[in-house]
Amino acid sequence: MRRILHTGLVVMALAAAREARAADAPAPPPAQVRAWQTGLTRADRLQHASLAFTSGLAAGLVSRRPAGAGGVALTLGLAKELWDARRSSFDPVDLAADLAGAALATLATAAFER
Repeated sequence: MRRILHTGLVVMALAAAREARAADAPAPPPAQVRAWQTGLTRADRLQHASLAFTSGLAAGLVSRRPAGAGGVALTLGLAKELWDARRSSFDPVDLAADLAGAALATLATAAFER
């Protein structure tokens, strides 16, 4: 569990560094970008985290294993990002959001098992 959380922190730090570099790049004209399309809390990333949490919690409650909750959520999140890589681009920040949801699902499953 600690290894998963440590890996998640590293992925989130790398994603934040990528976001900071992207912030230095010139932005498109304001008419093309809307506020909800940018930042770490954009709707897409919140959807990644909530879906990872929900699917992970469901798997964890069915299997009664907290590690299973995180594993299922991360597997689904990684599969989605690999699918996106074939169509558009791989986004490590979306994967970090999946990791956050998976970590919460793992903790919630462990809490239910006590």
